[in-house]
Amino acid sequence: MKKRAISILGVFAMLAMVLIFGACGGGTDKASGEGTELTFWIFLNPESGEDPRNLVLREIVEEYNATNTMGNTVKVESIHWSRFESQAIQAAGAQTGPDIINIYTDMLKQHIAGGTVQPITRYAEAYIPQIEGYSYSADSLKIEGEIYTLPWESRTFTYWYRTDIFPQAPANLEALAREGGSKSTAIAQGFVIGLSENSNAASFMESFIPFIRSAGGSLFDANGKAVFNSDAGIRAMEYFKSLITSGAMDRTSLSMTVDEIVDAFKAGTILSCNAGTQRASAIRSSELNDKIASAPILGFSSGVNPSPAVVAGQSLGVGKFCKNPEAAFDFIKTFYTQENQVKWLKANVLPVRATVYDDSQIKSLKNYSELRMWNEYASGGQVEFYPEDYSELSANLVRAAQEVVFNNADAKAQLDRVANWYNGKNGF
Repeated sequence: MKKRAISILGVFAMLAMVLIFGACGGGTDKASGEGTELTFWIFLNPESGEDPRNLVLREIVEEYNATNTMGNTVKVESIHWSRFESQAIQAAGAQTGPDIINIYTDMLKQHIAGGTVQPITRYAEAYIPQIEGYSYSADSLKIEGEIYTLPWESRTFTYWYRTDIFPQAPANLEALAREGGSKSTAIAQGFVIGLSENSNAASFMESFIPFIRSAGGSLFDANGKAVFNSDAGIRAMEYFKSLITSGAMDRTSLSMTVDEIVDAFKAGTILSCNAGTQRASAIRSSELNDKIASAPILGFSSGVNPSPAVVAGQSLGVGKFCKNPEAAFDFIKTFYTQENQVKWLKANVLPVRATVYDDSQIKSLKNYSELRMWNEYASGGQVEFYPEDYSELSANLVRAAQEVVFNNADAKAQLDRVANWYNGKNGF
């Protein structure tokens, strides 16, 4: 009886998941028989006016719904970026999900393994040559011979600082630790990197990767084996610790996520930080905006020599259980038009079409020189598709950093522990 009761409970649980996610998508035909109703999952919220990116999304969707020749209707469902992967993969486990899905390129392999997205190779290979100045070739987007998504924006990670505190960006990371410590006060920290495990440990990873590259290392070798337990990895880990000893940041960094770092920078309780260019609109909404500047992420080299650029981006794909991929891809194409790419850049989103920077509307923007600086810095990097267990790896690496920074653990031993765990579980 007990086993039977458990079995029945399991059935009800699965039925509940189907009911919850069943309305998510599937490319249902309209009652009239013309066009398709498409659900679109993305981290932006077209109902909110807090971020100019939300307004651009709303314009794109409304225009498409009013003018597309297929008679399709797109409905946006917003999911916070920190919950996106887990919710999408949970839905896929229940054999459902959206028709159109936005995927951060760092997490694409996780989505493929989780069954949230289907290949769009035949559509993408025909469409990419039509996108003038597109940053990617079809081959550069293939994973095991298939294209799953097309990036619609680019982003890199930059150093943000208060110009009334730092007359110019420090020359390198060592100078930043010194100057950050000297500028810290009882109510403001000079330079902070969040060491929280929450939100995919994004604040930590967005600094650890450029730092380890600046020191001459990398996360993985060409075969995907973890190699961050190197001299370069040790140098990066010990730098995080130096930020505490120099007084640039304090123990509150242990619980801070990237969102909290940006909010504190906007409020003036953090005087400089690293953050992605996609956060520019949020940062520029600060009352301190006229005292804020950005620069490439600083490096270890003497003199002004930044860390190698880390480049990522948001991308669009067709949901695994979409019944009408042709209709879904018809909407996807709208994100790449010259007109809409101009709108994205005006919202401080780096475009994927180089031609956008020649547009007269863009050249007239007050922050045009900053936008070009971001683009030139990003041009030195390229998008990488990280392994499907990247989120798990990120959590383990930030825990190692916590031990090094706050418990005086040996950096080499901590990095060895994480590398051995990762390589062991992946057969290296």
